[in-house]
Amino acid sequence: MKAIAQQKNGQLFEEINALQAASRHYLDSTSINPLVRRWRALRHEIDALMKVDACSAWELAGAWKGLSGDLAATEEAFANRTKLGNSGTNRINWMVNRLNLGLFSGAQALYAEVGTAEDGYFTQLLEEGCCSGAIQQAVRFIERAGEMHIKGNADLTTEIIKANAILQVAGLSDACIAQHLDVAGLVLRRHRIRPDGTLRVTSAPGYFNGVTYAFKVPVPAESAFDMNIELAEEEDRAGIDKHVAFDVVFEPLSS
Repeated sequence: MKAIAQQKNGQLFEEINALQAASRHYLDSTSINPLVRRWRALRHEIDALMKVDACSAWELAGAWKGLSGDLAATEEAFANRTKLGNSGTNRINWMVNRLNLGLFSGAQALYAEVGTAEDGYFTQLLEEGCCSGAIQQAVRFIERAGEMHIKGNADLTTEIIKANAILQVAGLSDACIAQHLDVAGLVLRRHRIRPDGTLRVTSAPGYFNGVTYAFKVPVPAESAFDMNIELAEEEDRAGIDKHVAFDVVFEPLSS
């Protein structure tokens, strides 16, 4: 998912987005290749900006660190940005980077702050809210947006409402979904793969109703199978109770 560029320093944000789009994996800072060389060069530009615009620089630094999969450094940079004052773009970019790092519970927390119709980001962030697993929260925002005559993506809105109905019957909250997704994020970080999840809703009354988050992974089918075994083991360690109405899976890109 892309960082949102401010009018000022927009070019640096666009370069970060371009580096992210160039690979499904986090950058390996120890490698020597064109992507890593450009990534390192960006650091010098961000450091120079820090002397004149620390707010923008810390926001850029967080997105820059996220490219290498460094969760702790990304969180530190965005936290430093908030100490200098908060803004909509800062919280949005923090949420986007949490999604890109597989920290879905953290992304849900920020979505609750910035995804509202009142703040003007509802349409822009509905997909990100869905990706974070904040289905119930997204429905609340959809309902409020409807009251304000604000329209979002109609197809996505329909899928979110269907998913919410199934999850409500199953008794699965956004927090439960985030717990599942956070474990998937842990496995993905271990393999240095950036999350690319898709919400799937199966609604066949009388047969089966279920919600699945499917993550495409750039590995062979055999490796994706092994990652699913790894995911199941991590879910057991986390004490997650599986429910027939909800699942998280890894799928090879070729499938």
